[in-house]
Amino acid sequence: MQDRMRLMVRYVLFAIFIAIGMIQWACLSRSDVPPQENSGTVDKKKIFEHANKLSTAHNELQIEGYIRRNGLDSILTDGRGMYYKVWGSALGARPRDGVHVVVAYTLELLDGTLCERADTINPLELTIGKRKQTVGFEELLLHLAPGQQAIGIVPPHLGYGIVGKGDVIPPHSVLVYKVTWMRYPKQ
Repeated sequence: MQDRMRLMVRYVLFAIFIAIGMIQWACLSRSDVPPQENSGTVDKKKIFEHANKLSTAHNELQIEGYIRRNGLDSILTDGRGMYYKVWGSALGARPRDGVHVVVAYTLELLDGTLCERADTINPLELTIGKRKQTVGFEELLLHLAPGQQAIGIVPPHLGYGIVGKGDVIPPHSVLVYKVTWMRYPKQ
């Protein structure tokens, strides 16, 4: 319960930062104020860059908290904000773009809310690189081979972004993919 409260407080603070940025932007674009040299686009651009930095910092805080709470040591990052860990013995080569795979996985929000699931009886079939799933999920699959399992913590810009996914995944959500099984389909 305390974790949910902290998460709510972070969401409220994030919303306040965004609101302040939007108010500043609205004040700078008033037509009754005489324009200053190069002030219009540069200031708006700086405001949006600042809002993006705040959003990224907020996501990083959420991800770091999840990693700590779940004891995910030896976790790697891809340099674009996704964190992942792969374990188990590889029973083949890792896939690459254009390869068809069959996967069992769960997709959760950071608070543990289950959003999607595919198991070994009803697995998900996809061709990597076709972008039928999120960029983060497909990139996670490129890091593991059949016989291995993985967890991937995907920031919003590699997930469902500012739009979310209907009523299931809210906008700006950090996603947690847990891949429990992957294989190549029989030809």
